Amino acid sequence: TKKGNKYLRTYLVMAANGVKTYDPVYKEYYRKKYAEATTHKHMRALILTARKLVNLVYYLLKNNVPYVPMK
Repeated sequence: TKKGNKYLRTYLVMAANGVKTYDPVYKEYYRKKYAEATTHKHMRALILTARKLVNLVYYLLKNNVPYVPMK
């Protein structure tokens, strides 16, 4: 079953959709997961990308460091 706030989940997936458009690291990660998925390719890849984004945000907040994008 799904846990957590459904609105927050929705907004995190929407944020991941935007990030995959502009960040090359997330774009490549999305494409990789899209190719690996067997069903519901877009949503599966997008949710995994959102999870990756949440892990980044958690790390930044926990360690109190600024985000420096890779080039």
